[in-house]
Amino acid sequence: MKDPWRDVEAGRRQLDWAVAIGDPAEAEYLTPLGREVASQAIANLDAFFGPGWLQRATYPAPGTTGPTMGPYFASLLGAPAFVAAIGLWARLQVLVNAQVQGIGQVRKNLRANPTAEEFRHHIALARLAVLARQAGARLMLEPVKPQGGPGDLRAVRADSDVFIEVRALGPDQAFRAHNQRIDGAMMHLQVLESRHDVHWDGEVPTEPGLHWKETVAAAAAEAAATGVPVEVTVDVATLTARPGPAPAGAQISGPLWGADQGPRLLQALMNKAIKTQSAGAAWLWLEDAGALWPLTAFARDPLPQKAEVLRRALDPLFDGHPHVLGVVLTSGEMRLGESLDDATETHCRGAAFRRTMPGSLVRESIVVHRRLCVPGQYALITEMCAGEPAWLDLALARLGVPGGVAALTTWPVRQAPTAGRQHFGGGLYLPTQS
Repeated sequence: MKDPWRDVEAGRRQLDWAVAIGDPAEAEYLTPLGREVASQAIANLDAFFGPGWLQRATYPAPGTTGPTMGPYFASLLGAPAFVAAIGLWARLQVLVNAQVQGIGQVRKNLRANPTAEEFRHHIALARLAVLARQAGARLMLEPVKPQGGPGDLRAVRADSDVFIEVRALGPDQAFRAHNQRIDGAMMHLQVLESRHDVHWDGEVPTEPGLHWKETVAAAAAEAAATGVPVEVTVDVATLTARPGPAPAGAQISGPLWGADQGPRLLQALMNKAIKTQSAGAAWLWLEDAGALWPLTAFARDPLPQKAEVLRRALDPLFDGHPHVLGVVLTSGEMRLGESLDDATETHCRGAAFRRTMPGSLVRESIVVHRRLCVPGQYALITEMCAGEPAWLDLALARLGVPGGVAALTTWPVRQAPTAGRQHFGGGLYLPTQS
């Protein structure tokens, strides 16, 4: 059978959505309806992004950081990536079909700039637009501000006219270097597993250098030779090599990222506050794309504590920028190694939400408003956060697809696939575009 990925790698064809999603007829996890929808999604995504876009995004020019498109490559990753690709298609196609004002400009911006920052921003913007529409609002994408220049999203419901400015915040250079070190360590452990028929249980140190690599290699060889587990402790991180394949529940955990991301987050919000002064009143929506979740200590805090930390941090922003009505901080979608129930926590200045979506992806959203609350606007914002689990099924219904995402695939899209280990360095925890 011909492999289109080989043709892409060899330069014989460009990467497009037909390659990325794959031949629907060959995907065993798709239902007959799923195959029809996959074909439609391929055609619509190619039309929306334009010819050559996916090739340029995945193989960017030197010096350019392209978006992380791998999570959408269903032909390589199967059903979970198919759900992600259908979600990408659905959010864009709903806005196109509804002829939402400004969707043409969003498409133009994405086509012209296949970069990580541009993709993160506009896909987050499209997600929020669909959520606002789901909550009954009329939309305008990239509305012109009174003193000129485009905003991000205007959503009008009843007498509430909500102006939302969106920012996606990715990891900084230091975090990317940290993540690369941890990814390299995890790969080293996987090679040793294959070579010696062992598995690992425990922690990876913050600095997994040459000494650590040599030590764990010796431990893997000894465990394989003796049939007895061998424990290794380097920089207070303990890892055990155990003979045989990994049982369910075995975990390798990576170190938390210790650098304080608070000043960087607040600076991003301050910049957005300055840009929205002419809007009269605005909400700032900061979507985390790896700066806080999943590897920082903040990400491990329970929802009420996250809300309290954010509330205290934001008072200077509200004091300095009276037009900012509130802030929403959301995580990128996460695939959690442990099962966590959906939750809603209210506090004196807002609310916090944890919601599970199709594909067992989890999002946490923290809403903080200034001391003077605007009830109608606050209600719309919180409904957008609370109602996210239903968005894809509702979007598919608008697109004429009955039965929701569950009707497209035989994979249990609302249950996490069983995983033998929890990987904090990449892979399982790689934040998807939102």
